[in-house]
Amino acid sequence: MKKILLAMIGFGFAANAYSQEAADKKIQAGVVAGFGMNFNKPGTKVIERKGVGKDVTIGANLNWNFTPTIGLNLGLEFDFESFRYASTTDSLTYRYEDTKILQKEDPTTATQSTFLLSERKQRATYLSIPTMILFRTKYIGYFRYFGKFGARTSILLGNSIDDKGKTLVGDVNVTKNSGMKAAGDMFFLKSTVGLAGGAEWNFSGTTCLVAELGFYYGFTPMHNGEAIAGSDKQRNMTIYNASKDAYTTLSAKQSQLMLKVSILF
Repeated sequence: MKKILLAMIGFGFAANAYSQEAADKKIQAGVVAGFGMNFNKPGTKVIERKGVGKDVTIGANLNWNFTPTIGLNLGLEFDFESFRYASTTDSLTYRYEDTKILQKEDPTTATQSTFLLSERKQRATYLSIPTMILFRTKYIGYFRYFGKFGARTSILLGNSIDDKGKTLVGDVNVTKNSGMKAAGDMFFLKSTVGLAGGAEWNFSGTTCLVAELGFYYGFTPMHNGEAIAGSDKQRNMTIYNASKDAYTTLSAKQSQLMLKVSILF
């Protein structure tokens, strides 16, 4: 019994020493990986969200600790995300040539085709920069718990489009347009505000394993519109009409639910 009691006391002192060493660090840095669900909210009646999108993130995070319980969370993360839309009308079309989706300002030529859109899968790559205030408890043994509040700003690095539908003019019997490019379709900047919470496990020296779940609300548009682009000449979608096409553009905002795991040193 004495040996068990002494072992428990020794374990308690060791846990306190390890956790105190981690708590005293002013800067913690490491790698992060995560998975998220995207919830796009269309801002136009010509499309609707089709299911839940996904986001895979990988990068580096840094905690700058002002005190053992208050700090700043920063990072550089690459987001690989996808989401889907479905057309709510049987007349949403675009002109294209090869893999290029044409804009209103592009002249009509004999080599172009017209595609009637039914579904769209959009893939995008972002460089995201989280900037969040971090609030933590003191260590309870090897564990401490935290909450974060702040912004997550993402810069668009690239995107591609896979469409389903059918050709109206040009290419014969085309039902899929894969790897399409639409210049100026997506807004280059995505900003969200969010809350996250989780736990930090100090399992060796100052090395910690961190798990968190967060929700981020997007307040910037996912796609360029006339107000952002400055001219409706850059629009690339039309509501097909035999007499006159009415040009339009996609519109949506995005919120995310994200689970992240990181190792900090």
